[in-house]
Amino acid sequence: MKIYLASSWKNQKAVLTLAERLESERFEVDAFCRATDKRYSFHWSELVDDEAELLTYDAIDFLKDHRVQRAFREDKSWLDWADTVIMIMPCGRSSHMEAGYVKGQGKLLYIYGEFPKDSFKARTNSSNCASRNNPSAIPYITSNSPFGNSP
Repeated sequence: MKIYLASSWKNQKAVLTLAERLESERFEVDAFCRATDKRYSFHWSELVDDEAELLTYDAIDFLKDHRVQRAFREDKSWLDWADTVIMIMPCGRSSHMEAGYVKGQGKLLYIYGEFPKDSFKARTNSSNCASRNNPSAIPYITSNSPFGNSP
């Protein structure tokens, strides 16, 4: 199974921990926050020194930046590569857009993590499984995949 981990940079530690766990079970994993020789990773700090400065960016100008465009192409290629997406909550709009894209492609979507009381959306029901930070969720995800429990 090829797994794409979607989340927020604020969850970087959780994303990397989950990636290592899945890889130890011999799954192929893409973690957006892990730059490798195979993966370009973009962070807002490449554009500004302070996150608050992002509020001064015009959305159209932001999207025109070559690094942002490269990051979009990179993420989309990994979404197309994956059989399954695990969206680690809480996360932002980009991860939710990625989740909608993969569901539209007929791929598996699992939502995992903390669910703040104000974050529930009816479309969460379109996931194959939603779980709080429950250690038993990962074996469930990997054993209930139509792609089997092998890489």
